[in-house]
Amino acid sequence: MASGAKPPTMGKAKGTSATARAPRLSPLFRSAMEVLEHGLWHFFRSNTAADMKLAILHIDQAIELLLKERVRSGGKSIYKNPKETISIWGAYDILEKELACTIPEKPDLELLHEERNSIQHKYSNPSPEDAAFHVEKAMKFIKRFTKDELAMDIADYIPSDFLAQTAS
Repeated sequence: MASGAKPPTMGKAKGTSATARAPRLSPLFRSAMEVLEHGLWHFFRSNTAADMKLAILHIDQAIELLLKERVRSGGKSIYKNPKETISIWGAYDILEKELACTIPEKPDLELLHEERNSIQHKYSNPSPEDAAFHVEKAMKFIKRFTKDELAMDIADYIPSDFLAQTAS
């Protein structure tokens, strides 16, 4: 993608017949796909510090939203109290202890989340190599988790050129 290109938009036009027949997407899932796409756009656009930061932030956010969607779809609340949702750690806890959902990728996702925290709270600049590691591990998880736990195919929501570049 050219450096001046705008990120692609997700989904189909509002009034199309395909949209009318398809079940409505959860706002959590839809938002996860939107931020995932935007994170991948930054990752593939360039290897600048700004793009690597934004790729990590958005992809980690997408994972957190997908975990919360699985909690919600499993019949559990994503709220700690009326004004605050559970953290990524709270989602892991509910998934593992209450919904018997195992996440073998959790060690890699924890590293990604720590990188996100370093960016968010300590002004970290991830290297392109570190960002590539995190994106590769995250995409493996996202592809598996959306298929196995949410019965969704991200190919329906993420541009094929992005998926082809993350194929493993």
